[in-house]
Amino acid sequence: MRRPAARAVVALLAALGVALGMVVVGPASVATGARAPTVASPTVARVAGADRYATSVAASRAAFPSGTRPSVVYLVSGTSPWESLSATPAAVAQGGGVLLTRPDGIPSSIAAELDRLAPDAIVVVGSTSAVSDAVLAQAAAYAPDVRRVGGSSRYQSAQALVRHAFPADSATHAWVATGQAWTDAVVAGAAAAAHREPLLTIDGRATALPSSTVTLVRDLGLTSVTIAGGTAAVSAGIEAQLEDLLGDAGVTRASGADRYAVSARLNALAFPDLAAGSAYLANGRDVVNALAGAFLAGRTKRPLQLTVPFCVPAAVRPSLTAPAVTKVVLLGGEGSVRGLVGTLAACRSTTTASSVWVLVNKRNALRPTSYVPGSLTVPSVTYANGQRLRSDAAAAVARMFSAARSEGAGNMKVASGYRSYSTQYSVYWNRVSTHGRAYADRWVARPGYSEHQTGLSLDIAPVGNASCSTINCIGSTPQGTWLKRNSWRFGFILRYESGYGSVTGYSSEPWHFRFVGTSLAAGYHRGGWHSLEQFLDEPAAPTY
Repeated sequence: MRRPAARAVVALLAALGVALGMVVVGPASVATGARAPTVASPTVARVAGADRYATSVAASRAAFPSGTRPSVVYLVSGTSPWESLSATPAAVAQGGGVLLTRPDGIPSSIAAELDRLAPDAIVVVGSTSAVSDAVLAQAAAYAPDVRRVGGSSRYQSAQALVRHAFPADSATHAWVATGQAWTDAVVAGAAAAAHREPLLTIDGRATALPSSTVTLVRDLGLTSVTIAGGTAAVSAGIEAQLEDLLGDAGVTRASGADRYAVSARLNALAFPDLAAGSAYLANGRDVVNALAGAFLAGRTKRPLQLTVPFCVPAAVRPSLTAPAVTKVVLLGGEGSVRGLVGTLAACRSTTTASSVWVLVNKRNALRPTSYVPGSLTVPSVTYANGQRLRSDAAAAVARMFSAARSEGAGNMKVASGYRSYSTQYSVYWNRVSTHGRAYADRWVARPGYSEHQTGLSLDIAPVGNASCSTINCIGSTPQGTWLKRNSWRFGFILRYESGYGSVTGYSSEPWHFRFVGTSLAAGYHRGGWHSLEQFLDEPAAPTY
């Protein structure tokens, strides 16, 4: 594989500011090409807009600030990316940009950006089923040269894009990715763009390449390729065929256990000697923002990594904590990539019962349902009432109650903490017998589905309040108000907020707080989240 030396990153981002949809936190990153320092905590930026099209505009403005303009803009579908996967390296190779569009018409935000950019040409990517002729007609108002580049399938569109941007004998190396899954192709496309090389999007399920792709490989003058993904993504048969065409040494495969590991491996191959600068992070479950960011990463010759929406996977994290990364740029808003990701928070299990991030609700039972946490202890608070919690949660409760008292909110007591399976069984069936199952299921978890069984949750009641001494009325007391505003400082979230029963499955419980650790709680609070399900990008759980 040919490995071009890393080049200086274009310093486009920091000067743009909030007005362009980019928020920069902390000092400016290290100057272009500077020797990479050891960075314990990179600065954080975000490229985002009110919707996918506004995010695309923010990326375009970051790439082409005032005084610069692209020679060409590629318009790609903002709803179906499949015919656009090879567009990123094609656009960047031509000195151009990429903007998303609706299939049936150009959104006003995109139209305004086209007007600002005033490109010499516009390429509408894909067939009419991907982007209609109405877009083609509208685009004529913004450039003198407007054309469609596409074919009858995603693979024919990919070949057309490569041939349009890369003349014969113009590339010695290319990247190969399946068109059946966007994750590998988006990262490979950014890497290809960084080196001004083509991306061949193929049907990775096939046992061999079609003759048209073989001809393209020869016409381009390729001597080597990098395959994105394992054999489940691009078959061993295609790999063998490429080895026959290019020689065994001419084929490198970037594989991994999952999309994040593949992302990390692709970037390791693409940037073996990365200079100091930014790394881009996109939600590995959200193709639209990743596609917009791939263009920006490729143009600035920086890595694009995929991430879990709320934490950084183990496969990706080492590269982001390396000295070469002085800034991380989150692609998309908080709903796509949580601010917590910008802290490079490592992922923890959301299914392991002992994990502080475990999600327990009506869709997700504890495993096993009879789970008993270790290190249960009574919190060191005045009004513990003998209730136990897991030791980490108990220590946090002690700090929280002490702070509430010193900050004038008053005293509080632990009304309920850890409940065993058998205790939860009794609580649940007692409520069923007195109020019926429908009522019970709105207020009490079934045994095996209760957060109380983790030892991480507790119910809190006020102490010393003349008008309220039970959990039911705490929401209207100084203690309840203080908890809602400050519990995150100690690693707790208010688990069942008013108005979110259709998500959590329970009626509002202003007394029920869940320990998730200070890192997640801070990200949850700062991001303005109201349910753990939504923060963890999990489905709503209104019923069992």
